[in-house]
Amino acid sequence: MKRCTGCGASNPMDAKYCNVCGHRLKSSAAIARVLVWGLSGLSLALMGLWLATWLELRQTRQNLHSRDRLEQTIAHQYDARLDSMREEYYRLDAAKCSAEHRLTDFQEMVGQRYPLIIDSIKIGNVNRIQQVQSDFGQPIYSEETMYLQPRVYYRGIKRGNVELYVRWYDEDGHLRVGEGSPAGYSQKCETYIYEESKTLNLKGWGSENRGNWHRGRYRLEVWCKGMLLGTKHFSVL
Repeated sequence: MKRCTGCGASNPMDAKYCNVCGHRLKSSAAIARVLVWGLSGLSLALMGLWLATWLELRQTRQNLHSRDRLEQTIAHQYDARLDSMREEYYRLDAAKCSAEHRLTDFQEMVGQRYPLIIDSIKIGNVNRIQQVQSDFGQPIYSEETMYLQPRVYYRGIKRGNVELYVRWYDEDGHLRVGEGSPAGYSQKCETYIYEESKTLNLKGWGSENRGNWHRGRYRLEVWCKGMLLGTKHFSVL
């Protein structure tokens, strides 16, 4: 049966015109061509969709492959950098240990003769029981003088007990000595040295009677094992 495209009525297969509305009927060949064309268009559309999907999947796979290679490259670079840093750490640690050993040996060798480094010396005025009359580093007046005491600011090289020797020189350059003075020095001080920055008060020199230091310019020297460690020039006003 042929169906009229105008009114939709059914007609015999050999009819050329619709028996109802007289509309010319399309031949079977034309209908077949339309169907073939429609199917061909659908096939092309499906093929295009498939091709687009395939290309997208291919690009996605390439992107994933590129990302995997990038991640592998980054991982290799990270591992190589980590190995390099680890080797550098071991090298620096070995150098540090070697330097510490050399420093210890140096301290042991130098400390035998030079147990401390004196950065500065300040002079204070104290009484017989170490009560401060004029603070360290402050002006000292002759009428107030009792025992002038050195305060040493030092950095220790070798920890331990040491014997320090002190020389007090008058304004005219003469060495001050007393009954208990060791040969060539004014006094001896036995003390303990720490391996760090510290202060140390040495014995005072003078008298419990006020005014026993005259106005003038004086000099103090601190010695250890025959080596001069520090000098201080000071004035009594």
